Amino acid sequence: MKRLWVMALLGITGALGLAQMPLVQNVTLECIRPVAVIAGDFNADGWDDIALACHSCNLIPVLLNPGSKVCPAPCPVSWPAPKAFVLADAPVALAWGLVFDRTKDAYEIRLFTATQYQPAWTSFKVAEPLTLKLAPLPTVTATHIALGDFNGDGILDLAVLDSLGLKIVFPTAKIDPIDLAPYAQVCHVAFLAGGDFDRDGDLDLVVASNNSLLFFENECLGKFKYRTSLVLGHMLRAIAVADFDDDGKADLAVVDPAFSAFTYVHNEGCWSFSIAQRIKLDGEPVAIVAADFNRDGRLDLAVAEYGADRVTILANLGGKFGVDRQIAVGKNPISLAVGDFDRNGILDLAVALYGGGPSGTGPALQVVYNPMCAADDCAKKPPCEPVKPPCQTP
Repeated sequence: MKRLWVMALLGITGALGLAQMPLVQNVTLECIRPVAVIAGDFNADGWDDIALACHSCNLIPVLLNPGSKVCPAPCPVSWPAPKAFVLADAPVALAWGLVFDRTKDAYEIRLFTATQYQPAWTSFKVAEPLTLKLAPLPTVTATHIALGDFNGDGILDLAVLDSLGLKIVFPTAKIDPIDLAPYAQVCHVAFLAGGDFDRDGDLDLVVASNNSLLFFENECLGKFKYRTSLVLGHMLRAIAVADFDDDGKADLAVVDPAFSAFTYVHNEGCWSFSIAQRIKLDGEPVAIVAADFNRDGRLDLAVAEYGADRVTILANLGGKFGVDRQIAVGKNPISLAVGDFDRNGILDLAVALYGGGPSGTGPALQVVYNPMCAADDCAKKPPCEPVKPPCQTP
């Protein structure tokens, strides 16, 4: 079954007659139990695509958006069968970006992944052969990855988090590993993210470790040192980094399934952080992404609640967040990604469902179109504002 892919674009879930309910599309893939999802224009055709990391069958399926020459574009998207990239081990995370290829003296869009049991990494283009070659990592395992220009040379670097060896390594750049052992416990580090927390132009790092956030300052050219920590809850799982209150500083949004909470962490400046707000989310929140879902100029949040089979949308009310709505999705949502898949100018959500995929368990992927204002997403009416967005063509 490892190479057998069966895909069905099932009916729309949710009640389209209800003004406040978004449109949800089921995408069923055989032999997939995804642990991560990313979205972006992977083939530079102007349309956002989707990729998933299939931990149980060593595959990365990439769904390339067929696009449309009709405006408005059809909704929901008629996703074709995916390109299934084969790995020799289980992928645990995904990232993508515009990367400089020194051999070709050119930039190209590449996807990145790391594998867990025989720790390795690779990057690839969607036009490449489906069998991917892995490069070994000097780690015990791989838990999470992040992309960023960590040494200031203008080229994206890969950072890999090792929860057993307690370190962060940089396989694509000449950057010394970061030793987490003095600050973290084995198996208790879960997430890695970049952000310029001191506004000096260098990309710093933050790690979710047990009940705390660990901050590492990039002193220059990828030389990292531990700077501070912040105790938040019980077992932090995921982080979104963004300026949520428009004060020019990178804040953090954190979810903790053991504490059943979302926490908004405000950056006070000078490496000082404070808990600005907590919201109880009792559905086991495990993933969080930031995006302006209602086009009001402020970054909102979407949270995957693994145990409750739902996605909660937190609206940015101007420095504080409030629950806007809770969207029922398939079994065990574990990862989220943002893209404008029908290209109507309003951001959508891709939801990876760990409990879906094998025959009879429901979809492995769902697409939530316009999660905050989707009542008229498939009608010829603007869903959020009185003026129709301009028609865009590739």
